[in-house]
Amino acid sequence: MNEMMFLLLLFGLPGALGFYLARRRGKNPLLWGLLSAVFPFFLIVLHYQHKPVIKKDPDA
Repeated sequence: MNEMMFLLLLFGLPGALGFYLARRRGKNPLLWGLLSAVFPFFLIVLHYQHKPVIKKDPDA
């Protein structure tokens, strides 16, 4: 049973987070959830994708 909890935390948590982030950004949640579960690095890619750029005031 401990192995199942470990696998759930290792793959399930990044997959669920990837699914959630993809839904909020209008991406394919199933694809990004699976990618994030197998390769958690894709969470960083999804997090920084299409972030609004803060424009600086040109007069300042």
